[in-house]
Amino acid sequence: MRSFNAKTGRACAFCKYWYDPTNAAIKPKDPVIGTWYYDEKAKNRCMKMHNTEKSSWAMCRDYECKV
Repeated sequence: MRSFNAKTGRACAFCKYWYDPTNAAIKPKDPVIGTWYYDEKAKNRCMKMHNTEKSSWAMCRDYECKV
């Protein structure tokens, strides 16, 4: 698990288009200040990019935060 600031970062694990309905790849560290953990080895499909498989640490221009 890697620490991440969801308020300033743009990792796919925190994007609403990254298919992870149970949010299994992320967990809160200190959500009040926006710090979370994410599994850097996780891969899921991107619903915006024609169902292409993307890593949790990847980034793209269509990012929209889900937390």
